[in-house]
Amino acid sequence: MRIKHTHRFINAILIPAWIVSLMLSPFVSCKEKTEGRGLPQKLPFSITRPDQGQPLSEGEVTAFTLTVTGFWKSSDYFRWIIRTSHGWQDGSNGMPDYLIGWGGGGEFDAVKEGDTITFRHLSTGGPDNIMIPSSKILASAAAGYLLTGDEAMGKLAEQYCKGTSATMMGIVWDANDPVRTLMARAVLNNNHEYLNYEGKKTKVDYTLSRQPSVDWNTHTIRIPNNPYWGDIWVKNMRSKDDVPHIYRTDFFLHYVAEYAKDAWVREAAAKTVSDLQGFTRDIVEYNYHIRSRNEDGEVFIPTEDLASFVDYEVIAKNAECNAKLTSALIGYDNAKGNDCESGDGGAYDDYSVQVHYYNRAIIRGFHMDAVLHSLRVGNNDAAYDLLEGLIARIDEEEALPDDRLQTDRENWNADFSVFLIQAASSGVPLTSDEARLIHTYYGQTISAMQTWDKWDLWSSSIPDGAYDYRPDYLAGTYIDSSELALILEYCYSPLKNPAGVQFVDCDVVSNMTKW
Repeated sequence: MRIKHTHRFINAILIPAWIVSLMLSPFVSCKEKTEGRGLPQKLPFSITRPDQGQPLSEGEVTAFTLTVTGFWKSSDYFRWIIRTSHGWQDGSNGMPDYLIGWGGGGEFDAVKEGDTITFRHLSTGGPDNIMIPSSKILASAAAGYLLTGDEAMGKLAEQYCKGTSATMMGIVWDANDPVRTLMARAVLNNNHEYLNYEGKKTKVDYTLSRQPSVDWNTHTIRIPNNPYWGDIWVKNMRSKDDVPHIYRTDFFLHYVAEYAKDAWVREAAAKTVSDLQGFTRDIVEYNYHIRSRNEDGEVFIPTEDLASFVDYEVIAKNAECNAKLTSALIGYDNAKGNDCESGDGGAYDDYSVQVHYYNRAIIRGFHMDAVLHSLRVGNNDAAYDLLEGLIARIDEEEALPDDRLQTDRENWNADFSVFLIQAASSGVPLTSDEARLIHTYYGQTISAMQTWDKWDLWSSSIPDGAYDYRPDYLAGTYIDSSELALILEYCYSPLKNPAGVQFVDCDVVSNMTKW
């Protein structure tokens, strides 16, 4: 079963010890300079890698594709995500509606009483990192909607766009507050009830999470006069662990805002793009720090490293450069002088993952973000160097022995499978070995989750009671449920590399009648 990690940053005086040289596998590449004009519609240069491993047969690709799409269909995956998400849905009072993804594993449950499901918060202070799964879901839904035009995917994308914006709207102090560019970890809204997207009776009980709490990385604070939802609570101190996932999603939201067939989806995406532009400009303006708000409504810069992209430049010149570069590109469509070269963070990268495994996902994420947004604004020379560096990072990580992983091999492989799909969406050409790794861990997870019988808690076959409403803790699961549709991101991405191994049939993925 996949380990669910909690976040710890480097909170100690760091003494540079040693720098591991990148183990670069040889690759052949050809760089073509092009000028960026509008959103990119293809990878603007060629870049290849020698294949490694036994090539997939056509039958293997077909079987994997039908396994994945068949699972989405049989579980009603996208409507299930809508059903089990919550935020604010009481449209009777004119307050902005939104949905967001939450977790499970003891922090939340779903209580069935007759024909009504109540999503109940169980943990005082609420969650810290819900924008990691939420951002992955939003990127998948956005890409899937653009690929298929499916209404449920469009609804999910619209509501999660609003949910992302809600993290900023929720930390506004009152109607006269001039600062609208901060982001909360989570908004703990008011209890309410409603009929969901499918007309099913739903309640949300935030009571236990709407309590003051203080930890080193976040406080739960009350905002009694929020101009959007009234008397609410939020988790403050937006930290950088969720930010690379948010930045990645922003790339795809530019395409939704431009190309979505339905105006209501375009408008939601455009607002979120605008809100994230404000958020990143705030970060750049305050020397690459993520500001927050305290219990008295005062705006401050946290001293903890979780809110800084510059604290570790004493260790390496380009430490967290990818995060700085992407912040500038989202905020201003301009690198603002940030030259991250290959995207290698030097000693910082190596030391941070030694301190805690969780930092690896952050470093990988910001590196991919730097590639995506450099391409988005037409900085193709920089993007090429960053993409070469991303390939080098993958090659190095694939060669790591077990005692260098900071986790067990199965958990590493599962996370690496997710990373590979996202990297392929960012222009990395995959090898046959990498394609087979994706097949293995997604296939095993789907096999385990197909045994779950709680996809629709409103079903008359399920008795009254309290349930964990996500299947992520079933034995045999390796991939988180929020990551099961990232293949849609790959199939939609205009940047996927035709030189790489195609591990899934995107013609089938894009045509729901073939699922």
